[in-house]
Amino acid sequence: MMKRFLMILVLGLLLRDNAFANERFIPLELFTGGKIRGSNEITFSEANITFGKRDHKRITGPMDWKNPMTGETIKVYKRTNKSNSGKVKTQLFTVTNDNQCIGRVWDSRYNTVIKNGCKFPLGIWKKDESRTFTSTRVGGKSYTQVIKIIKLGKKAKSCVTFRWTLSDAASTIDDNTYTYCPNKSMSNLVEH
Repeated sequence: MMKRFLMILVLGLLLRDNAFANERFIPLELFTGGKIRGSNEITFSEANITFGKRDHKRITGPMDWKNPMTGETIKVYKRTNKSNSGKVKTQLFTVTNDNQCIGRVWDSRYNTVIKNGCKFPLGIWKKDESRTFTSTRVGGKSYTQVIKIIKLGKKAKSCVTFRWTLSDAASTIDDNTYTYCPNKSMSNLVEH
């Protein structure tokens, strides 16, 4: 009787561990390249990192930004990307969609404010999980973003690989696979 009880207990623990093995908390620091704290809390920590194959990208923040449309002041990270020609693209990011992701709130390419942008997964995600988000730009044009987790890693400090697509009503605009690693921010980009 005791052997049977122990066997059921061990089997139960193994099944429980397997159920959570493909799930983990993705911290904001994976996006910003900051030090991962090990907490399951999304906190705006300091960021100042240069990355990319040519060290042409940079994330700094957090800083206060006043939304010109709503007058609301929010915490944002500033990401810049310098092209080979020297032109600089600037984007502002904040935590969006009920803490499920970090997304753009402003983009210099379009000089526009974005509501509910979603570019990077945050919080608890599972391997192979997909989530769909809808964002709008000034003028009301809607876009759909889908994030699908490809590689999750088992530890809080593991890299994360995900596929991100951006579409409007007519077609897919962007389809990329990103890998983000601790202390590096984005370490790989594959355009499809």
